[in-house]
Amino acid sequence: MQPPTTSTTLLRDLGANAQSPRWAELVARYRPALLSFLAAKFPSLPDVADDLVQETFLALAKRLPDYRHAPDDKGHFHAYLSGILRFLAVDELRRRAREEGARTDAAVVAAAGEPTEDESRAWRHAAYEVALAQYLADPAVQTRTKEIFRRVALAGEDPATVAAAYGLPRNAVDQIRSRATRKLRELAATLAARDP
Repeated sequence: MQPPTTSTTLLRDLGANAQSPRWAELVARYRPALLSFLAAKFPSLPDVADDLVQETFLALAKRLPDYRHAPDDKGHFHAYLSGILRFLAVDELRRRAREEGARTDAAVVAAAGEPTEDESRAWRHAAYEVALAQYLADPAVQTRTKEIFRRVALAGEDPATVAAAYGLPRNAVDQIRSRATRKLRELAATLAARDP
């Protein structure tokens, strides 16, 4: 199962029409990764995560008419989108600090700056989590294959033990894990890096 990719045509369509039904495509592609990114980067905000992601898409709708994709100059689209989310999250943390009468932590202010390598890792981790969920939900992948992958790759069970439980040779279990891992890498790379 290939995740949808964002195209320049899609961004152009959305920039030209904020009411376009094609918003569902963009939201389906980026919402899970944005939620995961937010949980990794701003773990103190789970109560407003959905609101912040929705605000991110609303802010994007206002900015898209002027957005020009230039990955060599500005980076990938997902970095642009996660940058909007990052600023909204920092604003929320600052608002909470003001309400509590506390000073805003320097780390919060630093989070408002340029994306860091830590953020890039958080985005890649978010993409992997989304890819894993897509893989495990894919009806084209046999249930037995998913169960074997879960046991060996996710739960860390001994491949020989799992092979015996399913009446398979050990190398069959290794092949299942290898194919699934390759598919997950492909899905995660698509989510993490492929932009218009």
